[in-house]
Amino acid sequence: MSRHDLLITKLPRVQQSAVSVGRALTQDVFSSKGLLLLKQGHYVLGPEQKDRLLRMGVAAPELPPPSENIDSQPVQERHSVFSEVAHLCVRLRGLLRNPVQVRDFPAAIGDVAHSIMHLAATQADGMLAGILLVPIGEYGSAHSVHTACLLALLTQRMPLSPEIRLTLLCAALTMNIALTDLQNELYSQSEALREDQRESIASHPLVGSAILREVGIDNELWHVLVQTHHESWTGHGYPFTLNRRSINPLAHILHLADVTCAKLTPRRYRVAMLPATALGHIFQRKDAEFDAAFITLLVKELGIYPPGSFVRLASDEIGVVTHPRAKPSQPSVAALRRMDAAPYAEPLLRETRNPAFKVVEPCAASLAGVRTSYLAHLWRA
Repeated sequence: MSRHDLLITKLPRVQQSAVSVGRALTQDVFSSKGLLLLKQGHYVLGPEQKDRLLRMGVAAPELPPPSENIDSQPVQERHSVFSEVAHLCVRLRGLLRNPVQVRDFPAAIGDVAHSIMHLAATQADGMLAGILLVPIGEYGSAHSVHTACLLALLTQRMPLSPEIRLTLLCAALTMNIALTDLQNELYSQSEALREDQRESIASHPLVGSAILREVGIDNELWHVLVQTHHESWTGHGYPFTLNRRSINPLAHILHLADVTCAKLTPRRYRVAMLPATALGHIFQRKDAEFDAAFITLLVKELGIYPPGSFVRLASDEIGVVTHPRAKPSQPSVAALRRMDAAPYAEPLLRETRNPAFKVVEPCAASLAGVRTSYLAHLWRA
């Protein structure tokens, strides 16, 4: 047994009083092997997770000196922006699943929104890549996190007060609180909607607002945004069929982010639309369905080829876009493989301003032939 193992086994077990469903942990909890089970500040999402933490958890271990290299994996890789996006989805899933059991639900949702704003401020490109690349566990919570992430990016340069920006992100996270289970069901459903499903969809903005009042949300802007996030400039939105002059601009940009993220996400029975194609479709609907200023902002922030999207280069290589550049057609790209060969041992950065490596066209993720974990380090902080 190593010195590190001895240190771990001598640590006290986590006390039952320190672990409560719906409350944030006040300390990191580790397994007896030194693996992080749940980080301080993250929420205990249900009885099963609580039981696991109490059964397996110990207090924070003493780290071994550098000469005893127990874990050679770099911190940046163990705690990548992809893992943060995935964990935000898990956190939100627990909050939306049993909102009435969450102590101080408004504050808990606000914590998730603050985490998303921090990612947008510090790792915007990695966050966008995470929307496209991090595997979806449950669609309902993932879609809301994706929408809030996109809004966090779009609103960074808008003249909004911090309070209003936070409210907008909280509304994005809770806009489908009455529809989460049905969203997960529809994620795998290829047949037409049943009548009861149609009714649930039509009523969810108002039912969701009612649920939010029950759990302590008294912010009226939050309720307006949840109630009207499906209203459309075409006048065919729901539940109020408002015309464009009657729609709150923040509800409109929430609707735009909602639609954009839905187009970028696959279903179990179909692949996602190529990001460049999805953005092209939305761009064509400017003025008629979406505010041209918001569309311009969307394209400016995401570019033609958003981070996390895949492209074919003139070198006949498949690459992943890592960062946008001033010229949208010349993003930073990491080549992953040649079309007729196995993936490279490590991604190779290509200069797309060089005609030999220019972007030829967008392509499907399936052509890359690599796992998400292979790509995560491209967006290290």
